[in-house]
Amino acid sequence: MASLTQRSGVLGRRLAGHLLRRCTYHVTPSRIDDFAGKTANDAVDELFEPIINPNGEVYEGLYPKGPLDPDGDHYFSISENDHEPGASASNNVRVRAITTWRVYECMNDTTIKWKLANWIGSIYSVYHSGLLINYHYWRLAERMAFDNLKSLASKMTFDLNMLIYLNNRLNNKNAPNENYAREFLELFTILKGEPAGIGNYTNYTEADITQAARVLTGIKTGNPTIDPDTGIIRGKPVFTQHDTGDKTFSSAFTDASGNTYTIAGATNEAGVYAEVDQFIEMVFDQEATAQNYVRKLYRYFVNDKITPEIETDIIIPLGTTLLNNGYQHVPVLKELLKSLHFYDEDDTENEDEIVGAKIKSPYEMLFTTANLLETSNLNTANHQATFYNNFNSLVAHHLDNVGLSMRGPITVEGFPGFYDAPGYSKNWFNANYVYERFTYGVSFKNGKIRNTNFAFPYKVDLMNWVNNNIEVAGGPGVDPSAPIGAADAFKVVNDMLSYLLAEMPVGDRLSYFENQLLGGLSPINWYFSWKDYLNSGNETDVLLGITNLYDAILSSPEFQTF
Repeated sequence: MASLTQRSGVLGRRLAGHLLRRCTYHVTPSRIDDFAGKTANDAVDELFEPIINPNGEVYEGLYPKGPLDPDGDHYFSISENDHEPGASASNNVRVRAITTWRVYECMNDTTIKWKLANWIGSIYSVYHSGLLINYHYWRLAERMAFDNLKSLASKMTFDLNMLIYLNNRLNNKNAPNENYAREFLELFTILKGEPAGIGNYTNYTEADITQAARVLTGIKTGNPTIDPDTGIIRGKPVFTQHDTGDKTFSSAFTDASGNTYTIAGATNEAGVYAEVDQFIEMVFDQEATAQNYVRKLYRYFVNDKITPEIETDIIIPLGTTLLNNGYQHVPVLKELLKSLHFYDEDDTENEDEIVGAKIKSPYEMLFTTANLLETSNLNTANHQATFYNNFNSLVAHHLDNVGLSMRGPITVEGFPGFYDAPGYSKNWFNANYVYERFTYGVSFKNGKIRNTNFAFPYKVDLMNWVNNNIEVAGGPGVDPSAPIGAADAFKVVNDMLSYLLAEMPVGDRLSYFENQLLGGLSPINWYFSWKDYLNSGNETDVLLGITNLYDAILSSPEFQTF
């Protein structure tokens, strides 16, 4: 039986790593060890807490005001009314700066915020035009990460990028456009149920799409305004282009008394906002909507596979909680992340594993790897290098070319790794991306884009990494048969594997990694090599074994999972 019962006891290294990999990109060996001594309750709560700076202010990100204009010295303000590219910078330069800003924010956020922001992006999929509205969209996703899903739906409806991408800015009373209304129901919120007839999808009907489109008429991008809650620029209704008639929906939508919904037509601009709010309230008042959002949370944070048991024991009860609590998703997600089920301790089955069961998206491949290897950006001497020159090595070569364009997916369904059943995350791994995925370690090892001479801004110092995370005071020990710290070859292998992989290999597979370090020599030989390194500082012999082990781990199938 899948159980939402809260897990008790400290997590230990394995489960601490599991929690961190699923909830943040900022996973380091020291964080894993720190969280290993926490309970699930305390660890999860910490991931949702804002970071407070020493001066008492809430940390809002590495670049809290966003990227600097590459051709100037001002920030892209989140309330900037100029939503077209500014005269001071080309469109391409700004797009590069904004995209690289997202990379750095994800990589440096120690909370769950940017994981949630990318989850929002996986639901409300857009292909970003080359405009500054790309920045406003991601600012909105970041700001709404801890808010409620009902409010998010409203704000996404007025988002400039969304209005352009799904053509709702073209939706007028005399020329209705149903594109956004259709996707809002089919992909973003309630989804289709089992077909019940021509044009009847159980959860809604084709007639409901038509009525929804009427509600959404007249929202334009040409004269944007500022959202009072977020301070972010948004679209604005043009009342003269809004359909002011009443909108009556089908029996797929009924209130608590069983009555169908009729939304009265607006009589002024404020009434247009009210119509949209009533429409969203109607959609979110349905159990199917709540359960759909819980499934989306489950597949993103827990596992791709939802069995009938999980549907009954996890999805339905959490859906009820979400619905009854006004679509506040944070408490629901916390309950899920603290549960026995999340840590796969609610059964003894070995065919429904959760730890290590998902394939890493390119986000995890780049962001989490950079943190696990304790790398630092080698190219932050000037703004131009940080936000513009680093774009190619980070985004083009390590995200775009493994199936995740930072401009967005080519279809409104999203990236296959987030939505395409039954494989879901397995879609990140296919023949087109095998080489790039298996050679991530080369870029981080050399500080060059894999097998090229082009600079990559992150490089791992393997000896420093081992000394920081494995070597201990008192090594190597006076007895070769009882080595201490990194003088113990088996400790080096076990610690590297436990930090860098989701699950510890066993049997012949573990022996394979041990052989990579030892190169056919005995553990006693390793002891003396490490002792010589400690005495002389000459790292040549031990670095060869550590490098071979690193190469084996980062090019392994196990490294593709989390």
